[in-house]
Amino acid sequence: GKTQAMPSTCSSETCIPTPSCRICFQGAEQQGDLLNPCRCDGSVRYTHQQCLLKWISERGCWTCELCCYRFQVIAINMKRPWQWQPITITLVEKVQIIAVFLGSLFLVASISWLLWSALSPQAVWQRRDVLFQICYGMYGFMDLVCVGLIVHEGAAVYNVFMRWRAVNLHWDVQSYDKAKDMEETSTGHSSLGPRTLWLPLATFGPSGPLHPTQLGSRPWTCLCLAPFCPGLVPGNSLSQDADSGEVVIRVTSV
Repeated sequence: GKTQAMPSTCSSETCIPTPSCRICFQGAEQQGDLLNPCRCDGSVRYTHQQCLLKWISERGCWTCELCCYRFQVIAINMKRPWQWQPITITLVEKVQIIAVFLGSLFLVASISWLLWSALSPQAVWQRRDVLFQICYGMYGFMDLVCVGLIVHEGAAVYNVFMRWRAVNLHWDVQSYDKAKDMEETSTGHSSLGPRTLWLPLATFGPSGPLHPTQLGSRPWTCLCLAPFCPGLVPGNSLSQDADSGEVVIRVTSV
């Protein structure tokens, strides 16, 4: 692979590294001012606002993947309709969206017909017909199936919508405020989620990879880089369940 070196300003006695974006590796001169959005320090401290917003929209997660700090962002306004951008969705997500859409259409049409047939004076003959009474039971059962389908797949469709919304809103990422962060931590309202996260190792393997734009089950779930950066976790942080055979990694933030 090609190694990206950090630009630096050197003199005869010292060599001072120039701050650069941890995403595009460019300085403030090429892409604009750099900001410090989270608790990370060192070479990964700074990033460009646009680079970070693009990274957030691709990951679908509002937390730093290294320190798990939740970025302080402010939604300014929605982009104009002709500026809306599509997002990348998987085949499974497409099927989920279609299923929820068709289920919702059938549910609305079925309930409308059942209400009309049950309340309208013009449908008295239908209510007395045995065949229509059987249809009422069948439609009622199918309505329950549609409700279950919408409830089961609704969370995934909602996550897709939130990813689309994140891409098509104008956001402003605030710089990290250490004093405010310490105050929130002392009062118990920290921007850091659970300090210890248990994530299946299979999530990162070839058998079950996460799509780069796929949200976790909760918006604060951050991606784990431990399999690629072993130095981030202690040596005893790996454990294996003898019954299920599932390898898990405990990620402890510092």
